[in-house]
Amino acid sequence: MTENNKQELNLNDAKETSPVPPQNNQDTKSGTPIVAALSIGISAIALATSGWLYFQSTQNTAEKDIAALTIQQAALNKKLDSDVSNKDQLKQLIAQVQSAEQSIQTQKEHITTQQTRQTEKIQSLESKLNRLNNTTKEDWKLAEAEYLIRLANQRLLLESDNNGAVTLLVNADDILNELEDPIAFATRKALAKDIQALKSISSFDLEGAYLKLNALYNDVANLPQREPSKEWQANNANTETQISDASTNRFTTALESFWRSIRSLIVINYNHKPIKALLPPAEYQQLITGLQLQIDVAQVALVKGEPVIYQQALSRIATATTEHFETQSKNVVSFLASLTALQQLNPSPDLPLPRESLMAMKALMKEWNNRDVKTSTTIEQNDTDTTAPDQQSTTETQIEPGDQA
Repeated sequence: MTENNKQELNLNDAKETSPVPPQNNQDTKSGTPIVAALSIGISAIALATSGWLYFQSTQNTAEKDIAALTIQQAALNKKLDSDVSNKDQLKQLIAQVQSAEQSIQTQKEHITTQQTRQTEKIQSLESKLNRLNNTTKEDWKLAEAEYLIRLANQRLLLESDNNGAVTLLVNADDILNELEDPIAFATRKALAKDIQALKSISSFDLEGAYLKLNALYNDVANLPQREPSKEWQANNANTETQISDASTNRFTTALESFWRSIRSLIVINYNHKPIKALLPPAEYQQLITGLQLQIDVAQVALVKGEPVIYQQALSRIATATTEHFETQSKNVVSFLASLTALQQLNPSPDLPLPRESLMAMKALMKEWNNRDVKTSTTIEQNDTDTTAPDQQSTTETQIEPGDQA
């Protein structure tokens, strides 16, 4: 647009500068300033229009550049956002890969541990199979002795059976004696020590004590109550016999009988102690039930080996018996005697456990098995040594005919 305007301005200038035919001097003098003013105005207008057109062109290009820049910036922002999202995805993928690697590592370690356990189990099974294949009568005897020692430990821990444990240990010692092997000397020494320690302790009959408590449970219902008039009758028994012997007169005897009948209605407390009346049937039944419950508690404490509860239950039974029952009766006396004998027992005696014998037996079994393994390996080596020359001789016999041919 600007070049065209410039060309038009140049054409106009050319037209204006083109030679004009000479006229009068007056016309030339008056026309020159007008033409100059017109040319200046036209040139100014052309300059203004060219500047305006240049300004418009520059404005349009700047807006286009700004729009292009904004588009490019938006594209860059989108690219940056996509790069950031891709980076986050890469981080997530890296984290997933690391977690997968860790899980794989843990699984690998778990698999290796399982493999080691399986190999150990296989080796133990192989050793057991080899032992079973190579077991002899002596091996079974050793296993039986170990079983008897373990059974003695269990008998002492669970039942506190001293005599049974001694019997089992003696049987185990007899089995080791039948082996006639010096390797069992240390084990027999430990067995002798444990047997002597158990024999030095007094035996405790748990079953007998339990049955005695059961007998007392049944005897509680047959105990006689304490009667208030028996004290007065016991104090006046001698006076009554004397009065009956000395009475010679009927009148005196009648008076004495009348006096005795009156005195029988009155009870005199010579010891100045409160005399309790007989219990009613309901309270008497409650007393019997309570004593039987205490005997049950004593039985449970005896079986479980709790001496405190056992002694407390028996002391409650003794106090209730002396308070509510006739202590002069034979049934009550025998009941209290049995109760005091049971109070002397200890439900949980300190028994020495034959742990030294068990440890010595384990060491003996280990040494015995190691010796068997060594003997079996030496036998196998000897077998291989004996079979090798035979194989060489057979190969030589096979080669010789071919060489002769």
